Amino acid sequence: MTLYTEMIHENTILHFKNGYEDLLQFYPIEHPVVCQLGGNNLERLGKCVEICQNMGYDEINLNVGCPSPKVQEGSFGACLMKRPEIVSEITKTMCSHSKIPITVKCRLGVDDLDSYEFTSKFIQEVSKIGGVKHFILHARKAFLKGLNPAENRNVPPLRYDWVLQLKKDFPHLEFTINGGFKEIDKIQEILKETNQLKGCMIGRLSYDNPWILSDFDRVFYNKPNPRLSRREILEIWGQYGDFVMEKNKLIKPPTLVKPVINLFAGEKSNAKYRQFLGDPQNFKNNAKFSDTILSCLEMYEEINKEALDKKPA
Repeated sequence: MTLYTEMIHENTILHFKNGYEDLLQFYPIEHPVVCQLGGNNLERLGKCVEICQNMGYDEINLNVGCPSPKVQEGSFGACLMKRPEIVSEITKTMCSHSKIPITVKCRLGVDDLDSYEFTSKFIQEVSKIGGVKHFILHARKAFLKGLNPAENRNVPPLRYDWVLQLKKDFPHLEFTINGGFKEIDKIQEILKETNQLKGCMIGRLSYDNPWILSDFDRVFYNKPNPRLSRREILEIWGQYGDFVMEKNKLIKPPTLVKPVINLFAGEKSNAKYRQFLGDPQNFKNNAKFSDTILSCLEMYEEINKEALDKKPA
């Protein structure tokens, strides 16, 4: 599996008041990890590429798929898809500053630029002129007006067949598919359909239902699962939280809570678990992040011990 950062704007990296080291820091256990950048300035993005490379990232991704109003105001994200020549120039510059892969995350189109021909030409130009060999495709178009970011993730229809056709039309390129994957069998199905896609991005699924990842080693990598219970996962996460908060003073409990806030999705009294970890006072009452996690385990054990100690296959 590959971990992606959230999109980070070029100016955030270059002008972060305490220096970019804490902002971009990650730990060996997270490899392979990709830094996802946003922006449109050639010089600044070139500098960001050099910084990310020196920080030890395995890959750098340019996001031209985000349609949020704030991103549009900055003239980056999905609106750049309307100008493939600019995207090509950006990625060409990024590649010239990098010894690691430069990839692009995009949509299948924007507003009325939503034909297969448009998408195909975009891929052709950004790969041939911009030097990009791997595209992460959110398999739906984006509306720059009329839909909020959440609606843009769900309302435009999915077109998985376009992604599969792009792989056929550009066999020398790599494609990762994204959008709408909520079940393991659907991920298996799309990856086995051609056996040629590089992967399937499941950022939203891993946030909404992280427990589903507990069976991925067996299903997708033909390896035995670690078979950790949710209790064991949370105990390890608590210790990890102590470690990273000591190393990086920018990290606060709400940031560390996000990856595990939905660990009991679909289970009885999931709301009580979420409320406990979502209450800042519970972290103020304890000296360490791990202490609050242990308190949460004690609370939830009285409610749903079965889910707490259940192990994956």
